[in-house]
Amino acid sequence: MLKENTFKIGKTTRQVEANLSLSLKIDRFFSKPVYRKGLDTITIIFFILVVVGPIINIFSTIFLNLPSIYSDVFADDLIGNLKWINILNSLGISFSVATIAVIADIFLAFPTSIILTRYNFRGKKILDALVDLPMAVPTSALGFSILLFWGIFGINPGIPLIILGHIVFTFPYIVRNMKIVLEKSDTLYEDAARTLGASGITVFRTITLPMMKEGLIAGAILAFTRSLGETGATLILSGLVETAPILIVGFRRQLELPAASLLAGILIAISIALLFSIKFFTRRGNFPVKRVLPNLERFLSHRYLRHFRDGITLIFLVIIILIPSLFIIWQLTEGNFIEGLFSQDYKWAYLYVSFMASIQIGALAVVINLIFGIPFAFIITKRKWGKIITFLDTMLDVPIAIPSAALGFAIFLFWGPAGLGLFQPGFFMILFVHVTFSFPYMVRPIIGVLESSNVGVEEAARTLGASNLTVFRKITLPSIKQGIIAGCIMVFTRSLGETGATIVVMGSIRTIPVLIVDWVEANAYSSAIFASTVVIIFSAFLIFALRAVRRRGGK
Repeated sequence: MLKENTFKIGKTTRQVEANLSLSLKIDRFFSKPVYRKGLDTITIIFFILVVVGPIINIFSTIFLNLPSIYSDVFADDLIGNLKWINILNSLGISFSVATIAVIADIFLAFPTSIILTRYNFRGKKILDALVDLPMAVPTSALGFSILLFWGIFGINPGIPLIILGHIVFTFPYIVRNMKIVLEKSDTLYEDAARTLGASGITVFRTITLPMMKEGLIAGAILAFTRSLGETGATLILSGLVETAPILIVGFRRQLELPAASLLAGILIAISIALLFSIKFFTRRGNFPVKRVLPNLERFLSHRYLRHFRDGITLIFLVIIILIPSLFIIWQLTEGNFIEGLFSQDYKWAYLYVSFMASIQIGALAVVINLIFGIPFAFIITKRKWGKIITFLDTMLDVPIAIPSAALGFAIFLFWGPAGLGLFQPGFFMILFVHVTFSFPYMVRPIIGVLESSNVGVEEAARTLGASNLTVFRKITLPSIKQGIIAGCIMVFTRSLGETGATIVVMGSIRTIPVLIVDWVEANAYSSAIFASTVVIIFSAFLIFALRAVRRRGGK
């Protein structure tokens, strides 16, 4: 019996060794430079087709069709240059709203970011997560919640309500960027200045504020571009007002392709210019630190005034940001949503189909971006291609900065019936659009983990004879697991909430954010309240899951 068991153990060991040897041989075979170069080539082609191609195409389309654009937009036989006037008006409204929203965000974000990074108090983690919630919630649901809240105070749809809405969903972009800088900065200089007798205001103005420069500028520009391109919430809050993204949607629905191309091209050009300006201003811009007024600044730094400032900040944060974002959940307890959902027009069926379509599109976008996002992150961090890497790294952020309606129209022109004709409006074109604008959300977390990983372990494994693929499977992949999980959650959340680009390419398909817009426009408020609550709770769960992943990755 002992000999038989020994024989079985030896046989099993030999099988494991044979399988392991076969696995190592396969790894070594596919680690040849030709396969690595092939994967890099496929990844770059994907990136060009998905991100760069549609953007180049819309500018080339405008250039090649200047005569038709001129006759349609500037010299129409019936309405003359009315379309161009509407374009200018919409751009003026969009720029005005974005400017006011960003200025308001900055005043509120300064003390909020300091409270969340420099103070310790009970409930801080929950408050920190709630501040990020507007980035994850579909803007149509967020806009409807804001509409219901401010409607209590008699604020009707129009520019004031648009501004209040844009303050809410752009606020996290500024706070997050400020927080990142403050969390990375050493408090040694601040503590030393206080030890030497500097007041709190003096420390903030001369030390903390210059350290926050990069986060402030980057956050303000990202918030501005985000406001400039917002569509979902604006459709609900605008009334008769037309911002630039809403006008693009209107041109697209009316098949006014020349006018839509021109406006989309203008928005894309502005957004790209703002994106490149982030790198310029964060490197060269400086806050002037001139004379210090010790008596005044010491008075303003008094403990009671600091408590008053923090209290006012928290009050405004709750009233302007948090309550309007979550107000719709309270409305759920008062509405007759069950009767509305199960009425004769089968709204529950539309809700189910739309929600499942959103889940399917989000899941497929995660899979596709994961397949191409990991090798692209390796290209950015591991390849020594000089200026090519700089170009790819900069272009990676373009889908984040470009207004989603403009990006959706650019993809429609490139892949749709007016372009290559490979996709028709519907499920697969929605999927393609979602893959495009969510691609950076997959790649950036992986790049962050790769840049902070210890390459010494990988080099040691190669020195001991391990192939590149074996090193990737056994060492690199487990080390970037947290970045991959974070990227997957971010891509899914971003896909779940997208409205503007989806409306441009959706055909007969409805995702849940678009369904909410449809129901609000049809005054089916009880059903829209229920749908919005479901998606807000689901998004909140994803946000807390993402934060849990980041905390585990930081240990």
